[in-house]
Amino acid sequence: MSFPKTYVDQMLLNWGDRLFHDPLRHVRAPRMSRGELRRDIQCMREQLARTLQRTPEVMVKITNKASGAQGMGAVRRHLRYISRNGKVELEDQEGMTMLGREALHDLTDAWHLGSWGIPEESRRREVFNVLLSMPPGTDRQAVRNAARAFAAEEFGDGRRYVFAAHDDEAHPHVHLTVQARGPDGKRLNPRKQDLQRWREQFAWQLRGHGVEANATRRLARGETRRYPKQAVVHMTARGETAHYWRSELDELARRALWDAHAGSLEAWQGVVHAMAGSQSADDRSLAALVTDFVQTMPVQRDRPGTGRTDRNEGARRRTSSRERGLRDAERSETQRALFPDDPDVWMER
Repeated sequence: MSFPKTYVDQMLLNWGDRLFHDPLRHVRAPRMSRGELRRDIQCMREQLARTLQRTPEVMVKITNKASGAQGMGAVRRHLRYISRNGKVELEDQEGMTMLGREALHDLTDAWHLGSWGIPEESRRREVFNVLLSMPPGTDRQAVRNAARAFAAEEFGDGRRYVFAAHDDEAHPHVHLTVQARGPDGKRLNPRKQDLQRWREQFAWQLRGHGVEANATRRLARGETRRYPKQAVVHMTARGETAHYWRSELDELARRALWDAHAGSLEAWQGVVHAMAGSQSADDRSLAALVTDFVQTMPVQRDRPGTGRTDRNEGARRRTSSRERGLRDAERSETQRALFPDDPDVWMER
């Protein structure tokens, strides 16, 4: 039995939304025109193609999310860091460039003494330091141009910001420092969903500047690589052992990872089902590509039960309901530890 194109497109939108976008609950979907529907279908197919081709993923990181007071003293230190004490050019929201220690001093004075000025000491976060990064080999000028366009799109409502592009590391990246308070007095309060939207916007700007870039969630790609928290990194550098960090996955961690990916794997299965039954030969070929993509995901390699004997399986089945409840609670705690947030959407610990 083959499916008509309209059915395949609708199923692709349905399952694709589950893969690539956060679900919206208790919201009635607006009626869409045919033109809007065709545009969304085309965007979804392009997103699917980029993911299957393993297009480089953008990374967005808020580097001071977990820090405490952020008065002007902390802002000065950060601006000195991203400008390499005046040696790296800064660019502000008006497109004005600043170079040198004197220009840096004038900038910090303007932020400190201007309207909605930043106090010398503050209990609230006065700026957000955002890092926009791409893998090594990406055109550095394109990254800078895309970051400029991204900042203007997201914060071009009169909010003050500056950014600096660093060329001294393999990963092309831009440091963007944005004032928390806008011209209307409202303060930025980004959440994880906002950072994912920032990733998508930055990737879109990169594509507009000729750089192939993608912004999918790790669960959609079946990624299981874990990143240690900064505290663990510093402990390891000091030669200390972190008791709650293991580089190797145990059975409990494998099961938590597998459970976390269950929704994405189901969505991929839905995409395969729709494409495999399509009247289009191209769609059927795409279904085969999706199947290969899913089968080679890292989560398949790290799936639970690897090397477990039948005797162990029988013992697991005989576990009492109370023990299963305790195990599930422990697994949930492990899952929260494994996925505090998406490493592509980092808020520095």
